[in-house]
Amino acid sequence: MKNYNTMLHMKLNSAVSIFAVAAAFAVFLPPSNASAGVCFLPDCNEEDLAGGGGNMNINEDTEFCESKGFTYYASGECPQYYAKVGQCNRDDHYLKCDAKTWCEQNGYNTTSCSIPKYVDQPCPSYGSLYKQCKTDNQRACRDTGYTNSCPSGQKLKKNSGRCAYDSSYGTCCRPSGCPSYTSLTYSSYGSNGTDGCEYTCYYTCNMNCPSGTSTSNPGGCGGSTRNGCGTKTCYYPYESCCTPYSSETGCSCGTYSCSDGCGGTRTCCSTCSSSSGSSSSGSSSGGTYEVWLACDNGKNIFYRTGYYSKEECIPEIHGCGDYYGVCPGTACVYDICN
Repeated sequence: MKNYNTMLHMKLNSAVSIFAVAAAFAVFLPPSNASAGVCFLPDCNEEDLAGGGGNMNINEDTEFCESKGFTYYASGECPQYYAKVGQCNRDDHYLKCDAKTWCEQNGYNTTSCSIPKYVDQPCPSYGSLYKQCKTDNQRACRDTGYTNSCPSGQKLKKNSGRCAYDSSYGTCCRPSGCPSYTSLTYSSYGSNGTDGCEYTCYYTCNMNCPSGTSTSNPGGCGGSTRNGCGTKTCYYPYESCCTPYSSETGCSCGTYSCSDGCGGTRTCCSTCSSSSGSSSSGSSSGGTYEVWLACDNGKNIFYRTGYYSKEECIPEIHGCGDYYGVCPGTACVYDICN
């Protein structure tokens, strides 16, 4: 009814103008018996205007425009975001408007993108056309099967299985745990394997032997210790074995510190002084001398002391003197007489 009324309005305006001119000229024309197919408003009825009594079919242009695919727009303009691609030559309110053309004319020419980019800013009137491609790395990771959230008891693998577009996305893994004496906390003691999900396991204690020791046993009596984790026996360098002499007891003339024969010390009894002023061996020399004997049996050093005459202290004569039996099977290293 809108098209019909509008066309009617337009044709009536046109008809009024024509009839006004015709009426003006009729004053000067002679009367005639011929009946003219003319009516004057408001005496014309709708049938006359429609062409029943004349030649004014107001539907003719409408039908023509609509048959050609045009659409009537009262404003004579296309809607927003639509481009005018055609206009009926019989009525300029009949137009062909196209959304796709408007989008293309205004820079909306993108239809697809390559991952990790996605179409962005759709055209308001044509949703399959977009302004541009826009990078979305997180969406790309999700679309390719990666995640940034794992179920309870799992975590993302540290290195492999990470998304190329965003390393915070990856594949989930259930850790097997770190070996003994290690944890995921960094330490300066070194590392030992991973927890099964590629995270490094660090020693919580020192697995190495202390400086100056080794795991090879050199023998002897050097002794040993343990490494920081208590998992290894660590041996000190070779030392010859030695049985130290015990301290002397029952000393009636005092004591002094002396060697234990193994590099340490022990308690020795002091020698009582002679009150007779003569040699304990009955020597005619009339003098006594303290003798220190050092005997070496190839294993230990033995020290013994006593009072003897000067003659008895001569190594060339007496060797180890009366103390020869102290070091059986050995020779006296030296005698000192004073």
